[in-house]
Amino acid sequence: MTNPLIEEKEIQLARAMSDKAIARIKIAAAILGITPKHLHELAKRPDFPAKVRIGSNAIGWRVSDLEAWIDAQIVKGEE
Repeated sequence: MTNPLIEEKEIQLARAMSDKAIARIKIAAAILGITPKHLHELAKRPDFPAKVRIGSNAIGWRVSDLEAWIDAQIVKGEE
């Protein structure tokens, strides 16, 4: 089980470095406020940011792409 305080620090750090940071599944899901399972479902959508391979068995998402996607969803919801 992950310590919520450590996870919050990781989220803050990822956001502070958003132009360069790549968030793994748990942090990416936390940034979006969803579960990792829901993130996997969203990742199947064509309008969702592309995954970034960061190793032979590891993927993540650019934090800046996730933040841009969030902004686009807010704009869509306000129309």
